[in-house]
Amino acid sequence: MADILSQEEIDALLSTVSTDEEIADEKVEQLDFVPKKISVYDFRRPDRVSKEQLRSIRNLHDKFARNFSSTLSNYLRTITDITLTSVDQMTYGEFLMSLPDPTSFNIISMIPMEGNAVLEINPSLVFPIVDKLLGGTGKPLFQTRELTSLEQHIMDGILGLILKDLEEVWRQIIPNIRLKKELSENSPHIIQIVSQNEVVILVVCEVKFGEVLGMMNLCIPAIVLEPVLGKISSSDWLIGAKKGLQGEKEDEIMHMLNDTEVPTSIYLGHNKLTIEDVLGLQNGDLVMFNVKQDRPVEIHFNNKQKFLGEVGTLGVKKAVKITQFITESDDENPAE
Repeated sequence: MADILSQEEIDALLSTVSTDEEIADEKVEQLDFVPKKISVYDFRRPDRVSKEQLRSIRNLHDKFARNFSSTLSNYLRTITDITLTSVDQMTYGEFLMSLPDPTSFNIISMIPMEGNAVLEINPSLVFPIVDKLLGGTGKPLFQTRELTSLEQHIMDGILGLILKDLEEVWRQIIPNIRLKKELSENSPHIIQIVSQNEVVILVVCEVKFGEVLGMMNLCIPAIVLEPVLGKISSSDWLIGAKKGLQGEKEDEIMHMLNDTEVPTSIYLGHNKLTIEDVLGLQNGDLVMFNVKQDRPVEIHFNNKQKFLGEVGTLGVKKAVKITQFITESDDENPAE
């Protein structure tokens, strides 16, 4: 039979417990306790790419945005501004839900990497580009329809320029990379390159020219980049890129510029004639200009006045002798 505790023994035990609790409370009060910071983590969406790697990818495509801005400006013959808006990771399903339907949805292979990426160009950007290349004004066109075969063929030329500039920046990480368009669709829901829950890297660029403003999205599955994520997080390629900005290819660029042809023209003067006067012109007639004989002629390069000179001959050919260089102040305040 178990022993039964007396009231005195019970009181002694209770006093011991309360004493231990009081000591524990005193120790907690004496400690400078700082609660740990708790980060929210969704196990359904694990972060496959670290913040450092996202930062490196952002730097990579920031350079692409600057390069393609120049390329597209030359192609469209208008000033184009391309800005890298964001670089984030999300699920492939969330990426598809953010896209308009229809749109220019292009499947891109990243050889020698396994798997495909997606390059999407919003309709708010596609139709003004097509209009501009076909001789139109290139103003915003609010249309929600699928691209025709002719329009898709025109956009293939733009895609080629985009992939070429993307290859150039990605070669810093994958030297032998080659980007190739595999397929183009009007609906983003027809083809899925990965499952809906797969994590992807979304690179968003904003393209602006004239009154046109549209978005261009590059979606790369994280599983495609896994073999090279170690190189992306390394700072070696960034150091090499910075060194390359210090005139490494200056001689090559100057050599290319030496063979560039610049339109040159000589402005002798002008006059206004009526249609009757023009129809009455005959061989030997003289047309008077609005300038004096002793006034220097204007020499233009690429439609911009750069020199003044005197007209003469060199052998059997007409020539002009440069007598004065036109500065910006002279150009703003031309002599009467």
